[in-house]
This record gives sequence, C-alpha cells and structure tokens, in this order.
Amino acid sequence: MNNSTKNILALSLIKGVGSAFIKKKLSVLTLYANDIDMLSFIGGKINHQSISANFEKADNIIAECKTLGIKIITIVDDAYPKNLLEIKDPPPVLYTKGNLGNLNRVIAIVGTRDATPLGEKIANKTGNYFSENWSICNGLVNGIDKHSIMNKNECSANVIGVLSGGLNFEKTSSKMTGELAEAVLKKDGLLISEHEPNKEEDQFTDSKVNRIQGGLSHALILIQSSKTGSAKYAIKTFSETKRPLGIIKFQGNKEYESGEIFGGNRLILEKGKEGIAEMCKIKTVANIKTQSIIELSKKEDYLKL
Repeated sequence: MNNSTKNILALSLIKGVGSAFIKKKLSVLTLYANDIDMLSFIGGKINHQSISANFEKADNIIAECKTLGIKIITIVDDAYPKNLLEIKDPPPVLYTKGNLGNLNRVIAIVGTRDATPLGEKIANKTGNYFSENWSICNGLVNGIDKHSIMNKNECSANVIGVLSGGLNFEKTSSKMTGELAEAVLKKDGLLISEHEPNKEEDQFTDSKVNRIQGGLSHALILIQSSKTGSAKYAIKTFSETKRPLGIIKFQGNKEYESGEIFGGNRLILEKGKEGIAEMCKIKTVANIKTQSIIELSKKEDYLKL
C-alpha cells in the first residue's frame, strides 16, 4: 500500500471535509497525493495536523482490508471508475471486493423496495436480459433490487453490489443484504462501499448508495417507483451526467396506469426533464444533463440504451 492511499484515506477522515470539496481539489490531490506537506496547503480544514491525526486510523483500516481481502481504491488512482468522477460528490475512497472487470459496462436497475408482483416480474425479466452483456449495479436490498439479480434462487453473473455498510458484511449488513452479497461474490461479481469495512449498515443512507449506483452506470432503468420513492436519489445523481435514462411503461395495465406505485414512472414519461426535476427536487431543469429519456415497453426498446 503506497503513501498516497494512506494520505487520501487520512484526509477523507477529517470531519467536515466532504466529497464535493475533495473533488474540487482533485487536480492538486492527483499531483501531490504522496506528499503530505503539499497536501497541507489545500485549505479549508485540511492541513498537516488534521491529516496526520488520522494516520493511525488509516493504518488500522488498511490492515483490516488486507486481512479481509478488500482492495482500497482512492479518487487519485487509475483504477477509480471514470464514470463516477462525473458526479459532483464522488466518494474519495472506495472499498472493493471481487472482480473489478465488472466496472467496464454497467447498468443500474432501480426501483422500490415495496415492489408489487408485477414490478418483481418486470425486474426479473429486465435483469435476465441485461446480465448477459452488462454488469447490473444493485443496492442488494429487497424489492426491485433483489428481483433484478436473482432468478430461481440463483444470482446472475456480472453484478455490482453497492453496500450501505462496510464490506465485512457478515457483521455489518442485514441478513438479506449479507446473503445477496455472498451470492454476488460466488458468481464473480463485485462489492463496493464507501465505508470502512466494519461500519454497520445504515438504513437511512439510501441517498448515498443510490448516488454511487447512478454515478457508476452507463445507463439507468427505472422499473417501478412512486413519485417519492428512494429511486429518486439514483435518478438525481444520474441526471448530472449525459447518459440515457430508461423508464418502464406498461400501457394498458391498470396497475401501471393508475397505481401510486408507478407514479414516478408516469411522471417522468409525461413531463420529461421537468418530471425528473419534480421527482428529484431539482430546482433548475437546466441542471439536468440526461442525454435521453427512453420509454421501455417492449424488449426491442432496450437496444436504444
């Protein structure tokens, strides 16, 4: 493990230093990641004392990762996903376990945890289709996430699981997330977290997990969501990029056309970028960079992504 990893990790642990601020200083960090003296001049709450105060904790995290087979990738490393750098607040440190090759072509399939049987069926069919040529980015929780990667109790290949806790998931995650994480690794998938290995899962961090899903993905598909569902966090982050957004449409189906559970789908398809702004609480539509919004009502539509 080189000095840059330790330095960036220690810097990221400084209280009050956020991901967006670190991205703004990325050019300096890239040049001087190995030099704590130069990093001390970044400004704000970052100085020699505040960085070095976290060295012991950084060393402990690095040692724990080595024991658990977890690879640390910092924002200045060549291995850091380029897609993720396009969002305004990419995590300065990623903890990964599994096959990093899954990052080459990624699609996020998102939706509600409270999926209906119809939503689960659509998620399953969509996931099976894309798992052949894409890596499916997933939060490893119940509902649309689970049903987009599981088929007859077997996990699809090429899955990227983004965890809300540390990657020592047997201790940090819920039973379901832990089981799904184990299944992902057995199928040569990849697990990612922005949290140190032993940080417990936080049920209130949907927004952080979903922003990583949105940032990693070359395309995103909304299967089923109300207007206020947590999928809005992934869509909001995704809207910061010039990438295609696919929205499931099931015309002629009563549940789809009038049910609250598909309200988010209808809103975006009816209003376009204005619908994204309304659902994701984005004040200025001009800030939405989404390349295209694609109606997905049949398998042939998938080819447009």
